[in-house]
Amino acid sequence: MKRIITISLLLIALLSACRKQPDYVLSDKAMEELLIDIHKTEAVISLNPTKYPSLDKKRALREAVYMRHNTTKAEFDSSMVWYGQHLDTYMDIYERVINRLEAENEEVKKLIAQDNSQTLTRAGDTIDIWKQTNHHIFNSDKGDNVLAFSITTDENFKPSDHFLFQIYVTNAPKTGVKPQIYLAIRHNQQTVHYNYGTVEREGWNIFKIQSDSAANLSEIYGYIAMPPRHDRHIMYVDSISLMRIHDKPGMPRKSYKVIDTNPDISKKKAETKRNTTATSRRNLPQVTKKVSNQTIRE
Repeated sequence: MKRIITISLLLIALLSACRKQPDYVLSDKAMEELLIDIHKTEAVISLNPTKYPSLDKKRALREAVYMRHNTTKAEFDSSMVWYGQHLDTYMDIYERVINRLEAENEEVKKLIAQDNSQTLTRAGDTIDIWKQTNHHIFNSDKGDNVLAFSITTDENFKPSDHFLFQIYVTNAPKTGVKPQIYLAIRHNQQTVHYNYGTVEREGWNIFKIQSDSAANLSEIYGYIAMPPRHDRHIMYVDSISLMRIHDKPGMPRKSYKVIDTNPDISKKKAETKRNTTATSRRNLPQVTKKVSNQTIRE
């Protein structure tokens, strides 16, 4: 009987030794946090092909993730080899990663859905169209680190409208990764105008954008997001407003980036414009000039 107990204890000790993580392997918690950031980073790269068009820019963004977690790709790869030999542990970690990502995704959907039931906006040259709460607390350690919005346009929106997204920030991060702001305008079946940046300062942060002069608006949307941080930083945002200003002669044009969501329509418009210009030139009346007794026909 003692022999059986001794053998059992030896087996338990051997199995425990096999499961013990070497010093070079990332801990379960560290691996979980890193995998979540890796998934988010790959989503950002996939959804922003114009911002990360080259391999160098994609590599730089991925390296920034490893730096934020005080590790390297080599250390991550070595850890993955060890976890690959301990699949039960890895599957537990990955299940937590998926659950957290799905929970954050559902939170974003709820925030967007809150504004989809909005009533008709007010008419007027300068109107605040923001319908959600005008303040938010961003906690980089919790699921409330995203404020998303989506506003369906109506008859009070016009081509060439200007939009000013304004927030007042308290306790903005001074180091590390900065909160992100994305503001976009979708036009009917054609293009998306957008601006993308970060919260750079305490106090007022203002983002500007303008709609197309030759297309109707269908939606204005965007988000403010606080990326995960090790220091569990908390940022306060209030006085949120989204001003719609009808365009007037002499107003400066707002800069923006463009995504063509229906290149076929744009191609046809460009061809029509070229054909119209060519036809107009052919139909111009001929003008004659008399220079030094010589007639020159233009």
